Parts: sequence; C-alpha cells; structure tokens
Amino acid sequence: MLTQLRELFTYNRWANERLLDVCATLAPEQVSRELGGSFPSVWTTLTHIYGAENTWLARWQGTATGQAPDLDEVTDIAGLRAKWDALWERQSRFMGDATEADVRCVIPIVFRSGARMDQQMAATMRHAVNHSTYHRGQVTNFLRVLGAQPVALDLVYFYREFPPAD
Repeated sequence: MLTQLRELFTYNRWANERLLDVCATLAPEQVSRELGGSFPSVWTTLTHIYGAENTWLARWQGTATGQAPDLDEVTDIAGLRAKWDALWERQSRFMGDATEADVRCVIPIVFRSGARMDQQMAATMRHAVNHSTYHRGQVTNFLRVLGAQPVALDLVYFYREFPPAD
C-alpha cells in the first residue's frame, strides 16, 4: 500500500507543478477573475488546493484540526509555488519516513465545521490526492474560459513519464 501511496503523491506533485506552470503564464487579472464555481477564480481554487494539502499533512502528523493556510503574504503564483515547494518537501519527508503500520492506523479528524471522525490515514491520503485532482479539473476549465492552453494532467500521462512501480 505504501508504494502506491508514494506513487500517488509523486503524481499529485507532478500535476500541481504542471498546472502552476500554466497558471504562471496568466496575467494577474486573469488569475483573480471570478468565473463562478465552488471557488470562483484560478487563485481561490489554487489556494484552496494548497490549503487542503497543508491541513491534511498536519493531520497526518498528529494535529486533528489540521493547519490554517499560511498564505497571508502570498499574492501571486510565484509566491504560491514557493509555499507549495516547502509543503512538498515536508510532505515528501513524511511519506519517505512513513511505514505500512503508520498509514494503516486510524487518525482523528476535526473539520473546520467542528464535525469529527476517525479514519484510516491511507484513506485520507487517497482523499487528499483525489480532492486536488477534482479542483485541478476546475482550474483546467477556468484556463479554457480564459483562453489559455491547459496541460494534460491525467494519471495516464504521468504513467507515460513514470511507469508504475508495481
């Protein structure tokens, strides 16, 4: 299971980096333009993805409530990428140190709404990658609306570059 989880996190980073590359070509007014949806702009959707990945890592490290996004000083794609690079480094260290027993354990989760639940860490890890994929799809649609050329982010394209481990 751990090999597959590590592979999914490598894919997630690969897809996020490719998406950020395209978003970096947009003008600032395009990044912030409200286009509708659950998060109405490229910026709000990207920062939501980052915030969710950041809070899930905090939960895996023992903080059931997660961690609030640390983006107060970040105002552009380059700044967001720098924050994400640091998050990916922390996430990569965590994944590298994790054991099968770690990812199979059940962890407590407290959502911002106050709702609580317990769930296997591996399940929450799969959720985190799936959540990011869902919202990357929304950003891809925004890119089309803005007249930008989206990039292929599907797992099948990742596997063309990085064949599955097993």
